[in-house]
Amino acid sequence: MRIALLRGVNVGGNRKVAMADLKAMVEGLGFTGVKTLLASGNVVFEAGDRSDGALEALLETEAERRLGLATRFIVRGPKAWRAMMDANPMPDEAGREPSRFLVNVAREAVTADQLAAIRAVATPGEKVEAVDRCVYIFFGDGIADSKAALVFGRKSLGLTATGRNWNTVRKIAELIGA
Repeated sequence: MRIALLRGVNVGGNRKVAMADLKAMVEGLGFTGVKTLLASGNVVFEAGDRSDGALEALLETEAERRLGLATRFIVRGPKAWRAMMDANPMPDEAGREPSRFLVNVAREAVTADQLAAIRAVATPGEKVEAVDRCVYIFFGDGIADSKAALVFGRKSLGLTATGRNWNTVRKIAELIGA
């Protein structure tokens, strides 16, 4: 079982894709057990022994070819998903206000410079921590006016990542039995 997260789809009217179309595309590639969750670009499927990187490349190419959707995919297996949840450096915040707690799942390990760049724009009500390939952010004052959330869209950050709030992280874990 694999989880594929699409970056920046169906947010503010950008890069729209129907989840039924995404599901059909993944099934059309020969994958089984395909399920989508919410409209923000979360799909789980059986992928055999293909690597995460190979799946990311395939899904990106096929999404553009079949759906006209240019976006990035980030793929994880159930063990990596569970490890990401277990590594959460702010479990109290996540438990107390899961809709204000975001995990930015990245393809690559987050560097000290990248973490510093995110922290540099964070507001006093925001807490930012990184563990391996994730940036965990608690938006104490809400995400609407956050500068830290916006930095993930900048190419200068050099980080391919997409965020999910803790409610969604838990729903995906339930969906895959992690």
